[in-house]
Amino acid sequence: MSEPNPQETRTAGSAIAADSQDAGQLNHNARSMRLPKWTWQGFLTVTSVLMGASAVLLHLIGSAIHQTYLSQWGIDAGQFPKSTDWLVIQGYYGIWSALGIAFTALLKNAPWVILSGITVALYLAIVFGSWSPFGTRVDTPNRVSKWPGWARRFFLISVVGGVIAAALLPITLVLFLLAGIPAVIGKGIGEEVAVKQAQDFATGCAASKGACIRLLKEGKLIGEGYLIDSSSSHIAFLDVSLKKARVIARDGLELQATRLPTPQ
Repeated sequence: MSEPNPQETRTAGSAIAADSQDAGQLNHNARSMRLPKWTWQGFLTVTSVLMGASAVLLHLIGSAIHQTYLSQWGIDAGQFPKSTDWLVIQGYYGIWSALGIAFTALLKNAPWVILSGITVALYLAIVFGSWSPFGTRVDTPNRVSKWPGWARRFFLISVVGGVIAAALLPITLVLFLLAGIPAVIGKGIGEEVAVKQAQDFATGCAASKGACIRLLKEGKLIGEGYLIDSSSSHIAFLDVSLKKARVIARDGLELQATRLPTPQ
């Protein structure tokens, strides 16, 4: 029986040690990639932040809806200030209406939606999958570590500066989109509400879904039409005889409904 070769024994031992080191590194990487454990404090913190952000978002959308809606009638929104809770509720109804319209559009275009979903799923599978069309990547030697100290520092500063400069454009674009989304949503909803009301008002007081009102002062008829908005000092309404929106002071005015509510 031949004795083991010392060189082969050392080689095998080195291979086993390298395999053990690689396995330990993989276990360390796996542990570091685990998701952090959620705590009640963290959950409450995230919930509070989301609720605050949602309230601000709904307030911005409600304000945009109100201003756009009145501007479609040619009315100054400054004469009809609204409270914060009113704007938040208006923003909520606006989001609900927009989601309903989006859901209806998705149902009408269901085949294209399904095809788009499959395409996105395949794209993500290719991007984040382990398959590589160019084969196995070959690591190149780290030449930067052989440079002088001043050269490495200059290279590091240059790389960091380039990354910051390259990130400014997408960061600015993202901030621009996030800041403009509430205004765009509110503007679209406000315009849609005004257009639908104008179409309904055009059918006349007898056939429209909205009820007409009469405004009287000291028993004298001031105008008749549809209420658009009101505040503690003014009333805005569409005068059906003039076919124009009017804003008048509500001091001493009497408002009368022309008919009782009817089931839809």
